[in-house]
Amino acid sequence: MSFVPKPFFKLCNCLILVLFFVAGAVASVEAQSTSSVRPPGSAVSSGGAGQVPGNVSGNRSDADIWRDIRHGVQGRVSIPDKKAGILVQAEGEAFRNFHNGPLRDYGWWGLGGMVLLLAVFYVFRGRIGLDSGLSGQTVLRFNTLERISHWLTAGSFILLAVTGLNLLYGKTVLMPIIGQSTFAALTAYGKIAHNFLGFSFTAGIVLMVVIWVRHNLPTMRDLHWLLVGGGMFTKGLHPPAKKFNAGQKLIFWAVVILGGSASFTGFCLMFPFEFAPFASTFALL
Repeated sequence: MSFVPKPFFKLCNCLILVLFFVAGAVASVEAQSTSSVRPPGSAVSSGGAGQVPGNVSGNRSDADIWRDIRHGVQGRVSIPDKKAGILVQAEGEAFRNFHNGPLRDYGWWGLGGMVLLLAVFYVFRGRIGLDSGLSGQTVLRFNTLERISHWLTAGSFILLAVTGLNLLYGKTVLMPIIGQSTFAALTAYGKIAHNFLGFSFTAGIVLMVVIWVRHNLPTMRDLHWLLVGGGMFTKGLHPPAKKFNAGQKLIFWAVVILGGSASFTGFCLMFPFEFAPFASTFALL
């Protein structure tokens, strides 16, 4: 097969990736249009089909009372935990609708778009190697603590991403392949791992800030690096930079800001009352 040019194989790989994400997006939309945690109207009945349950007040209709409960009205309870007076958490329902609606749809297209951009860059630019080869000399760029911080954050992120994607798309994409029982066990253990890995991911981000924040402050040299595109689109061009160039600095701050936000909202979801109100969590998203 040596007579077939390499760009042809690269183009085929890109087309396969595009088809994979288009198929996944279609499956995600179809699953969303047919899935709902709400029972049909005929399943919620007391005196007849479509009737709301209960007959608890002679002054107000059952529909009005049930509507207040549905929107998170605070009732009175005799137990010490006054939060039990809220039977239905309206913010939780709003987050569920966001999670199963826009987040599923736009998240899939965003993920597919990023992979497509990387594939296009690889096809037209290819690998960026050394112009003159290796010099034979090595330089210690990162010490042991810096490498531990990097892999603590990166390793936790990879596992969080895999388990998170399974929670979001696993029922649509993975369950038809491995079956319901295997998927249920995998998802249950993945959810436990996802919760605990959030702590190590947060610890990694904190370490990164403490160790590298002074090296990632912007300078005028970064502006020149950005203007020439870091030399990524011009062979033989290597704009000067200190420990981190402008591109690496942008990645650093993206990880700190977005990763920190994801950690905070994750803790809010894990501890909706103890850590922060659930309404604040949804407002941040």
